[in-house]
Amino acid sequence: MTINYVGYNDINICIEFVEVVKDDFAGYEKEGFKKALENCIKHREAVLAVNEAGNIIGLLLYSKADCELEFLAVHPEARQKGIARSMIEKMKSDFRTGDQIQVVTFASGDPKGIPARKCYHKCGFKDDELLTVFDYPCQKMILTV
Repeated sequence: MTINYVGYNDINICIEFVEVVKDDFAGYEKEGFKKALENCIKHREAVLAVNEAGNIIGLLLYSKADCELEFLAVHPEARQKGIARSMIEKMKSDFRTGDQIQVVTFASGDPKGIPARKCYHKCGFKDDELLTVFDYPCQKMILTV
C-alpha cells in the first residue's frame, strides 16, 4: 500500500471510489463532493491509499486552515488493516505540534458510527461536543498533534 497526495488526474477514480462508500455519508452529493475534492487538491489537502494492484482503497480530505478532517473513507474490503491510520498520519504531518484537528462523526451510541468512532479513538481523537448535521445527531472529535 502507498499513501500519496491526490492529483487532478485522480479526480474521476476518486469519485468512482466514493460511489462505493457513499451510503456511509449523510448528505453526500456527487457534484458538491467533486468541488470539495478539487479544492483540497488545489491546496494539497487530499491523500489516497492505493493497493499493490493500483486500486484506491482509501481517501482522506482535510483543511489545514480549518484544522479539520473533512472526509475519510476506506473500501469495505480493506477495512481494519491500518489504512485509515496511515492516511491520518500523513495528514498530521501537515500540522504543527499542538494543533487540534477536528472531525465530525456519528454520535456515541449510533450503530452507524461504531466503526468510525473506534477508528478515530484508536488514532488518538477524543470526544468533544454534540452537534446536529443534516438533521442528524453527530459528535465533534478532537486530535491534538
